[in-house]
Amino acid sequence: MAANQNFDSEIERIGGLLTGMREALGEVGALLAETARGFNLPDEERLAAQADRLTAAMPERQAIEAAMARLVANLSDEIGICARQFDDREVPTRFETLIGYVSGAARHRRQQARWRSPAPLDRLGELLRRADLLAGLIRRERDFLIGQRRESEGDLITFVDHRPEMAEKLRGGDGAAMTGMEVIGRTEPAIKVFQDFVTGLNAKAGSCNILLHKLMADTENLLILYRVVADAGGRGDAGLKPELYPHLVPEIERFTSGMLTLHGLDRRRDRADQAFAERFPAEAAGEAVKGEAGQTGFRLPTISGLRAVWSR
Repeated sequence: MAANQNFDSEIERIGGLLTGMREALGEVGALLAETARGFNLPDEERLAAQADRLTAAMPERQAIEAAMARLVANLSDEIGICARQFDDREVPTRFETLIGYVSGAARHRRQQARWRSPAPLDRLGELLRRADLLAGLIRRERDFLIGQRRESEGDLITFVDHRPEMAEKLRGGDGAAMTGMEVIGRTEPAIKVFQDFVTGLNAKAGSCNILLHKLMADTENLLILYRVVADAGGRGDAGLKPELYPHLVPEIERFTSGMLTLHGLDRRRDRADQAFAERFPAEAAGEAVKGEAGQTGFRLPTISGLRAVWSR
């Protein structure tokens, strides 16, 4: 329960920070739009203030992205733990081993009860809930960034294309208001600020895509593991209704309709893991260290007939 509360609290914290950052980015985008559509350069102090604001926000942005990456990596760890526990389900627990010294039949009954327990599926269902919340958080941010980038790219092109008109305004009708060098001194800083802004939007959206690709590859693993565990316990797909996971509807629907297959899964997962490791090396390194300690390193359960079960 505490782990669930910590996860939910972190999702809420990150969501609040992202909302604040969207407001700041929106102000820079509005300044760019005002500049491009009005053919007027912004006031130098106003432009400098926005540039300073973007620079100051960079460390906070990096911290937010790292926090999201940790949540994604931790989810991958948990899926790996569940997979290994399923693989080792026939290995007696310490208590079952002690019981076996007294009665082999009692030990077997204890194992049967453990295998029939709903706890493994309940845990996988909780991981799906977390994956759904994460997917919603990251997709909302990516969609905002893509929309802002699309609009701001158009405004930046308009701004650059209409520099002659802006320069003419700055120079005045008779060219006496500002010299050519002074015009360049006003326009070039503005272009740089707005170009850096658009480039930053693109980089932020790219980070969201990397997080989503990693998350979706792990979610496919999770759904396949859910099917295997449910089939082994004779429980079917109870509880996997798309409406319960609004941000995973396509994946859940492919799963429930039998369209989610093993074909190409390893390749997709490896590409997602590689991109994740390149963009978030510290978080990926933490995941790898846990794997070496026997705590992660997910691969599909090695039960016999898995592929036959999944391809039905």
